[in-house]
Amino acid sequence: MRKKQYKIFAAIHLGSEMISMQIVQYRNLNNMKVLEECNRRVRLGEETFKNKIIPFSMVNEICELLVGFKRLMTEYEVEEYSMQATTAVREALNRVFLLDQIYIRTGLKVTVIDLPEEIYTKYASIRRTMKLDGLTGVDESMLMMDISSGGLGITFVKDNIIRYQQNLNIGVIRVKESFNRNQRSSMKFNQALAEYLSSTMGAVRDALKNEQIHYLVLTGAESELLLQMMGVEFKAGVIRIKTEQFMQLFKTVHELNLPQIIKVFKINEDVAELVVPTILLYEQLLALVPVQEIILTDDRFIDGICLLHIGPKASKDYADELEQEQLSLLYSIGERYQYDEAHSRQVAKLALAMFDKLGKHHGLDSHSRILLQATALLHDIGKYVSLRSHSLYSYMLIMSCDILGFSEMDKKIVALASYYHAHRLFSGKRHAEVEEMSQEIMPLVAKIAALVRLADAMDRSYKQKIKSCRVNVKNGVMKVEAVTLEDLTIEEWTFASKASFFEEVYGLQAVLERVDR
Repeated sequence: MRKKQYKIFAAIHLGSEMISMQIVQYRNLNNMKVLEECNRRVRLGEETFKNKIIPFSMVNEICELLVGFKRLMTEYEVEEYSMQATTAVREALNRVFLLDQIYIRTGLKVTVIDLPEEIYTKYASIRRTMKLDGLTGVDESMLMMDISSGGLGITFVKDNIIRYQQNLNIGVIRVKESFNRNQRSSMKFNQALAEYLSSTMGAVRDALKNEQIHYLVLTGAESELLLQMMGVEFKAGVIRIKTEQFMQLFKTVHELNLPQIIKVFKINEDVAELVVPTILLYEQLLALVPVQEIILTDDRFIDGICLLHIGPKASKDYADELEQEQLSLLYSIGERYQYDEAHSRQVAKLALAMFDKLGKHHGLDSHSRILLQATALLHDIGKYVSLRSHSLYSYMLIMSCDILGFSEMDKKIVALASYYHAHRLFSGKRHAEVEEMSQEIMPLVAKIAALVRLADAMDRSYKQKIKSCRVNVKNGVMKVEAVTLEDLTIEEWTFASKASFFEEVYGLQAVLERVDR
């Protein structure tokens, strides 16, 4: 029987305003074809942001829709799928019942993703669109603003490095539901909302105030509507807009209340209520820093689901590109807290050398490898606050960061591993500020912390004496041969004192041996 040349994948998005499915046939990253696309408008966001729960009538409606989606998946012989839920489901207090009902009635499993993962999924799709259009590269800088129903993702990229990333809970529907109907109809609403948004984004303004930005890239469900209001035809790919066109629209809307907006632009009330928050958000974004050009793309979250599922599997180069982008943000976070870059990179290099020898035999996968790198790069950033209690402050700073593409669980693992690289995990003692670790993540935290602990010891002098190392595992011993011509006395003593924790976790004795070559 001839082997099929392609695979069929289904991406499903349980969004705040829309439930969507895309069925894609693919051979590789450059050979993808959309076979079917389905969209149904819902009001999940309004229910969650207003009442904090999704009513059972809506749960029933969602399940019936997904039964239809499942039928289509069967007809197309879908082999792989990913169903992801974003802000509205994530914040619903009764989400566990929705997910349970979906599984019982359809057999489909839903992944509820955190805001940094949500923003990253859209970011990946936008970056690829920009790259294909020739708008990325060295000497280029762009500020990417993704406005969703419940959140705003702000990502600054310069010279292909993510320099700054921040996610805010000020999405369009969330902002709308923060004010009652009478307030939204007031002639003073626009001014009040502008002040509300300006105060919320003050920290972002401070972080970007000295930057020069070529492109402001805007995405979001309401982009098409704004283009229509400006008289610009919506099209696939990249759309370029002059700043003056946006400013003129802002000026017009500022002078109108809600009933007037409905009349002037000939749009219904539900749509009009989203227009003002969207426009005022864009206005605040443009006020952050001067930009040379505004770009809108038609990328959606569901496009990102497909890209991130297919891309890394079909192309090692693309997988490496994604990894380097994530690492670039980690370097930027380190720089923000004045880390010792040479030491942190050395610890990462040495920890990875051990990981690559141990990983597959100890249940560690490629995602664990990224978490190890993140821990190695950020384990010392707490020294920005305190040298004496740096591991505690490393934990606290990491927990306070948004790390693009990392879930809250990922971030917690990195923060805890950074803390425990300097503390014994099984001593029963920890600072009150460090949360108790769940049994679920304890093995991974311990494995990462043990490797960073040894790698940190191998650069105890902070002089990067070890040029390379060879790792061998045999007869219950992990021998690390450190290639150097320099004296390693302090590194050898420190390594020996830290090796017992590694042995407790991996069941291997760790030995460091200096070699000339």
